[in-house]
Amino acid sequence: MIPNRLIFIWLGPKFPWSGGLAVRSAYNIQKPESIWLVHEGMKQEGDGWDLIKNIPGLEVIDVSDSHFEGLGDDGLCGELFHTLKAPASRANLLRLALLYKYGGVYLDTDIIMVRPFGELMNLKGFVGTEPVALPATLFKSVNPFRWIYCGLQFAFREFTARLPGGFKLFRLAEKGFSAAVNNAVIGAEAGNKTIVDAFEFIKTMPEEERLKRFRLGTRLLQNVTGNRSSDSMEVLPAPYFYPLGPEISAHWFKKNTAHKLNELILPETRVVHWYNSVEGRFLKTKVSAQWVKDQPTTAFSKMSEHVMQSNI
Repeated sequence: MIPNRLIFIWLGPKFPWSGGLAVRSAYNIQKPESIWLVHEGMKQEGDGWDLIKNIPGLEVIDVSDSHFEGLGDDGLCGELFHTLKAPASRANLLRLALLYKYGGVYLDTDIIMVRPFGELMNLKGFVGTEPVALPATLFKSVNPFRWIYCGLQFAFREFTARLPGGFKLFRLAEKGFSAAVNNAVIGAEAGNKTIVDAFEFIKTMPEEERLKRFRLGTRLLQNVTGNRSSDSMEVLPAPYFYPLGPEISAHWFKKNTAHKLNELILPETRVVHWYNSVEGRFLKTKVSAQWVKDQPTTAFSKMSEHVMQSNI
């Protein structure tokens, strides 16, 4: 079984308001035995911290070299953690190390939890897929028609992301996209075999590949799982954690969507991963308490309201 421990990571000084919303929603819904906020240089102040500072069971933990000891990887992950510069790349390694050593459920900070994990906690591990146009397997293909199809998918996805109500049109075509594992939500018991396989895969990667973007994150888990379930890792369909996939997640932030939550959140959905990339691409600003107040008709604001109204 997976221990009822939730793990968040923040590698930077200011914990954002949206991160506080994520932690608070997970506490409200899952009622974990403990929540770990593993950080590097985070200041315990600001609006994000204010949302979570009184949560029972919250443990604020400094990143330590000890987190990378005993992984059976000859010290490679610890070495890479100190070599890599991008916080996202470093967090990819840290989440695997923490899950392997201690077990629990890792969650990105751009999520809102809407239902408990329930029976999923009885598994040895779980991840979810998202609908993508550019899966890891495509990079191995020399078929020009696959690349042309990929370009058409990108154009269609962009169109439906911007079209009012376009999420409905995208869902009609979603099966035509590749279902690829994302690492924003990972549940695992300590010593999980799939995570062991990930460490082994990293060893086989050329040194220059390890330093490239996405190689130690989504691409790594896609290669290790083959986007299929195994005895050690259940691969769940997109509705569980990614009810609106990449780019389409812009619909959480569109006006007059608050009344559409029953359409946007699907019956299987446990976590809404809203992809913080939308802040730059579509909103041109960071999500904040003020933004939510100024945009009360958005689905994101409605979900945030539910979180904020719950008592700690």
